[in-house]
Amino acid sequence: MSVRFYVERVGADGCAPIRMALLKGRRKLTLTLPLRVRPSDWNRRRQRLRRTAPGAPEINAALERLAARAGVLLLSGEPLEAVRDRLRSEIGLAGRDRRLAPLLEEWLAVKALTLKPSSLEVLRRMQRHLLDFAGNVSLDRIDRAFLERFQAYLTGELGHSPATANRLAQYARTFFLWLEDRGLIAKAPRQLALPEPRREVVFLTPEELRAFQEADLAGLPEGYERARTIFLLACFTGLRASDLKAGMRPEAWDTIDLDAGVWHLRERKTEIYRRVPLVEPARRILRGRLESGAPTPVPKLSEQKANIYVKEIARRAGIEAPVRLGDGREVPKHQVLSLHAGRRTFVTLVAHAAGTAPLVGLTHADLDTLQKYLGAWDESRRRALEKAFRVVCHPEGAASQERRKQAKK
Repeated sequence: MSVRFYVERVGADGCAPIRMALLKGRRKLTLTLPLRVRPSDWNRRRQRLRRTAPGAPEINAALERLAARAGVLLLSGEPLEAVRDRLRSEIGLAGRDRRLAPLLEEWLAVKALTLKPSSLEVLRRMQRHLLDFAGNVSLDRIDRAFLERFQAYLTGELGHSPATANRLAQYARTFFLWLEDRGLIAKAPRQLALPEPRREVVFLTPEELRAFQEADLAGLPEGYERARTIFLLACFTGLRASDLKAGMRPEAWDTIDLDAGVWHLRERKTEIYRRVPLVEPARRILRGRLESGAPTPVPKLSEQKANIYVKEIARRAGIEAPVRLGDGREVPKHQVLSLHAGRRTFVTLVAHAAGTAPLVGLTHADLDTLQKYLGAWDESRRRALEKAFRVVCHPEGAASQERRKQAKK
């Protein structure tokens, strides 16, 4: 049995709370004291403030008395939890509101100062799940396995995917790190990295893209043609649905230079200004809309309806190639198409034709993120592999080709 004092995570004010560890056998419980000190003023070996620190004699004397009292309670044979609760009560911490719900609300109020409404709504969803799982419990109930149990609740009772459970648990851990930083909990619980099955990257090959362009939409409402235009712009520019939505305003024409082939765009997700190159198919679509007097570069249509219409257009175009989902099932490609698949189409076709260099800094900031959008196009890969092995399989042909090249020079 022993008592130890230490400081851990440094807060925004440059100070850290003093934590008291109660050790009995192989068990350890911690108690956060209402004292914050600068780590440079703390003597780790002596577990006390340095003599030169402000208020060191009084604080060190208080720590001595607290350690002596804890030693007496540990020798009494009471359970470790009871010892911690007695100490908390004696130093005046028992009356503090340390409930989960009000602290979650306070944290979200802080986050609302810097987050966009859409991002804040994601955290609100995590809040609802967390309170449904744990209720308005005391922070004392939050142990090292808390987030693991939360993930089991999300995947078991609610039926969320492992990817969703991992993401929500990560948001919850951010909240607990905020509590740790304020000294309200000793240590933020860690989440369990659940394996995330991934489905194939959904994109259109050049043949499928042509079929989508030429699909007969006779008899369908005008919204289907709008959806086709929006999807094709996603395929030819690589823009996200949120950025295409910015093109649904009349003033967006002022950001497009068709002669130079550039769209001056501020990305909604990253808030970064980019010069988006417009390849000829995209310029053709935009020029046609401008000459026809269309009020906006991108037709107005909600993302939800556009995704529904895109699936039907693809079905009519005969886009039936099987796509394997994360759970192992196979479905026709038209069932899983969306506007985001247009962005993946752009990334995949460009990467297979010209490599990833033109895409880094345009569609994604780094290669690791870009790889998640890059689809496996079997025919393109097969042609590249056959080209690589042509020299091995036909050395005479390769030599004759080299001689012809030299003769032309």
